[in-house]
Amino acid sequence: MSEQRIAARYSKALFDKAQEEGLLEVVKDNVEELISLSNESRDFMLFIQSPMYKMAAKKAALDKIFGKQHDLTKGIYALMVDKKRESFIPAMGFSFMKMYNDFQKIVLVEVESAVELDATTISEIESFVKKQTNANSVKITTKIDPAIMGGITIEFNGHIFDNTVLTQLKKIKKELQIA
Repeated sequence: MSEQRIAARYSKALFDKAQEEGLLEVVKDNVEELISLSNESRDFMLFIQSPMYKMAAKKAALDKIFGKQHDLTKGIYALMVDKKRESFIPAMGFSFMKMYNDFQKIVLVEVESAVELDATTISEIESFVKKQTNANSVKITTKIDPAIMGGITIEFNGHIFDNTVLTQLKKIKKELQIA
């Protein structure tokens, strides 16, 4: 079974139980903490993926690391360790956040530009994305890449709107080679 399918099953169970108990926001905050730790700590990732540590040691460590989290969230981590699926805990977190964002109609947007964008431009991008997706909320992350020379790239929901100078130059170069 693939990592995505395994993670999706556990995240669906966590999402449904959190929703049923009215703890969706609490669990979301817990999962965001998990994702943050997964992204920032190579040691954490090596620890949960290592077969050298015993199940009891992993459960105890996860309980200490996430001691302040809700019992429901800690319970899914413990269950995954019991089922020898602890290496999928971070993937479960990402899957949970995707479910949460879909449920709340939150669209994640990545914008790449050659220079820093002003508030007006970011607001226009937000309006554009809301119009395209019928989203309640838009979360924009920006990245600056001087190599694109100018213009912007907007990426969300598997769509890419690329209006950069670099892309335009590549198109012209390709057309000249064909002619």
